[in-house]
Amino acid sequence: MKRAIILTLVLGLTMSAIYMLPAFRNVDSALDTKIPKILGSATTYDYSPSDKELAILAKDTDFSKAACIVPRSGERTTILGDSPRDRLDLSIVLSGHDLANSIHRPERCLEAQGHRIQGSTKSELTLSNGQTLPLTFLTTKLSGEFGPEGEKEFITLDNLNCYFFVGRNNLTNSHTERTLIDIKDRVIKGEAQRWAFVTISMRFVDQEERALGDPPNFEMADKKIRELAKELAEQNIDWDRIRS
Repeated sequence: MKRAIILTLVLGLTMSAIYMLPAFRNVDSALDTKIPKILGSATTYDYSPSDKELAILAKDTDFSKAACIVPRSGERTTILGDSPRDRLDLSIVLSGHDLANSIHRPERCLEAQGHRIQGSTKSELTLSNGQTLPLTFLTTKLSGEFGPEGEKEFITLDNLNCYFFVGRNNLTNSHTERTLIDIKDRVIKGEAQRWAFVTISMRFVDQEERALGDPPNFEMADKKIRELAKELAEQNIDWDRIRS
């Protein structure tokens, strides 16, 4: 117990010391935060961050958000000739100078939005350029009233979410590792990295419950999220800057 208290005090003093150092030099992320209009088979549509997101994060935090619409193959068109389409939500949050209030732990953000986390897994994605992209996947349940006004129903939605961080020279799928890298660079190099925090999310339903036009099942959602992450990483990351 005594040892734990000492370690906590040492860590607290180390973190506090950061704010007594001279002004840091800001360095940009290796990720271009401008979301392309086309990402593989997805067409993207920009939208603004919510008032809640703007309120809880530092003022110099930047956002890029888009709904990514992907045509669905393997299912027949409707009577009007419309093809079923799937939606993925892509969000890029670019941290500011404030280490504590620019990017929060992803699990904390989801829980604050009402999600109940069901599971967490680490994964890697091999890109066509031979590089490896680390990903963390979270499955969540979100309960609430959904639907148009006057017709809302209380339902529970299943969601699959993945995230990763891109710094000046580093890639990681761990918020703790990102924080430690940031502390080291601030103390040793006097640099404040502008980390890009990328999240991709998509609804899914159990295979047994699916009907025509419903969201995909878990396996389909997992595949589509990986495809979108691959396209974004290959197009928007400056790989010459990333350390092997």
